[in-house]
Amino acid sequence: MVHTAYKKIDLQFSIHTEWIDITLQTGIRKDFYTRSSPGQVILFCPPGTDFYQPERQQWLYKVVERIIRQQATLLLPARLQQLSLKHNLPFKQVKINVSKGRWGSCSSHKNINLSCYLLMLPPHLVEFVMLHELSHTIEMNHGPAFHALLNKLTDGQEKSLQKELRTFTMSS
Repeated sequence: MVHTAYKKIDLQFSIHTEWIDITLQTGIRKDFYTRSSPGQVILFCPPGTDFYQPERQQWLYKVVERIIRQQATLLLPARLQQLSLKHNLPFKQVKINVSKGRWGSCSSHKNINLSCYLLMLPPHLVEFVMLHELSHTIEMNHGPAFHALLNKLTDGQEKSLQKELRTFTMSS
């Protein structure tokens, strides 16, 4: 998750971005459960949940990560497909992963991988990452032709968008 420091997951925890809202609430059952729709998830916790146990925090962190990945799988491929069609940059398939090292990648077979943590970014930066990866379907390196294409696709904003993207981290 994109935070500058570890954030305890409890009933005050939430993630609110332009893509998703994740909140925790006390539920009525004896176990954890979720209610979700695209872009919104509520994680219900049993009454009296002890959020201070390290094992509970580790488990909750994994649950939140799974929720982010599920939401990314619902939301990101459709946007990638729209951009692909708009710019005539076809790709073969897209996979959503939990990478904290890369926002995205594109293979020589035109398969695109996107990190679920893209959902933590503003939409214009998500689009920039997607255009970056789609550009690799034509130019498989970061040479001058690649940068010219990406700069054209971003209306001359490649350098400023790249600089803005660097201000975001993928660490938790």
